[in-house]
Amino acid sequence: MRSFSTLKFRMLFSYVLGALLALAAAAFLLRRFFERQAAGELGGSVALVLALSAVLVLALGWLVVLLIGRQFGEIVTGSKRFASGDFGYRIPVGSSGELKKLSETLNYMAEEIGLKMREAELRRLELEAAFRDMSEAILVTDGSGIITRINPRARQLMGVKGFDPEGVRLSGMPGGPELSSAAIKALSSGKPVSFEIEPSAAPGTVLAVSASPIIEEGAVRGCVLVARDITGPRKLEAMRRDFVANVSHELKTPLTAIRGCAETLLNGAMEDKEHGPGFARSICEQAVRLDSLVDDLLKISYAESGRAVLERAPVDLKALADETAGGLAPILAKKKISFLNLVPAGLTVSADKDKLSQVLINLLDNAAKYNREGGEIKLSAASEGGRVKVSVEDTGSGIPAAHLPRIFERFYRADKARSRELGGTGLGLSIVKHLVEMHGGSTGVESAEGRGSSFWFTLPE
Repeated sequence: MRSFSTLKFRMLFSYVLGALLALAAAAFLLRRFFERQAAGELGGSVALVLALSAVLVLALGWLVVLLIGRQFGEIVTGSKRFASGDFGYRIPVGSSGELKKLSETLNYMAEEIGLKMREAELRRLELEAAFRDMSEAILVTDGSGIITRINPRARQLMGVKGFDPEGVRLSGMPGGPELSSAAIKALSSGKPVSFEIEPSAAPGTVLAVSASPIIEEGAVRGCVLVARDITGPRKLEAMRRDFVANVSHELKTPLTAIRGCAETLLNGAMEDKEHGPGFARSICEQAVRLDSLVDDLLKISYAESGRAVLERAPVDLKALADETAGGLAPILAKKKISFLNLVPAGLTVSADKDKLSQVLINLLDNAAKYNREGGEIKLSAASEGGRVKVSVEDTGSGIPAAHLPRIFERFYRADKARSRELGGTGLGLSIVKHLVEMHGGSTGVESAEGRGSSFWFTLPE
């Protein structure tokens, strides 16, 4: 404002000085003229006119200065408001002249800057939301390894609770040493680095970490760390490897037996009426085992594919249990196992009857195979809060507690030798789990060594 006040003063001074000089020159010339004409009284009148003209010129000059000064003041006020971030303000536009063009230009500039600022704020909010809600852990450090930004996922993985980690050195954070090593490599080398770690703050979690340096004018100013949780994919890879290994082993065992028996028969045992039929019988048994294995593999593959369609209908559980147990009568009779159907009469569930029958067959078959001679199997069911819980209890040797968490995994056997001896494929319980989950239910087991086992599943009513 001081500079513009000075400008107004200079303009006023210029106008006054010009008016005085003009009046002085005019008075001098007229006085000389009237002196020559010897018109004394007329000269006084002219002097009065000149004085009035001078006053008028001064008044007009002062008015012009005031108008221009006011417009300059409005421009200064508007410029200050623009500088403070008030881009919604508009400078009043004068009637004409260069000041009008200046006001219009400043207003247009403010409108454009306001639009750019709103767009930048929107982008900032979008990036902030993405930074906050990303499943990857992201943190930013400065050139000395001090955290400047960190998202919630990174806080969780690093075990940060109860304090703000921004401004703290990364190496001093809980769970930070592993990440700090990545940041140090990126900051020292100026090149991106990546590797996998298992943070001490989250045991059992595998992270894929990448660190990229922030380079400005050739100097490393900081580092961006991104950590992605790959525990799930790594577990799936391990399960796939185990599955391939287990399938290979399960197929190789009967195939080796079949090949050995066939070669023995071809080498002359076919003519041996005493031992020949035994080799042929072994080939048949191993072929049946292979058929069961392939059949179970197809069932579980179909259940996991998502292509299986449930044909739901009301199913009488008691009747289905009797029907299933009837198909297992030879096995039950051979081991003198009694079967008790304790399902209440009239209890129904909405389910696919064929798939539910497979579930019961697998559970009852296992209960019979791993039961003791002269044992007992109880099948019971009860309605619990809109769901039906079905339990199959046996009086076998039970399952050690260490095996219970993995009992429903494919090819997992608590007693591998006994399972193969009894002809199990290791897929029955996995099939049960998938078929039950297709119905929206869940599975579980309760067991203790020497006290038998109780396998259960739930289904919507």
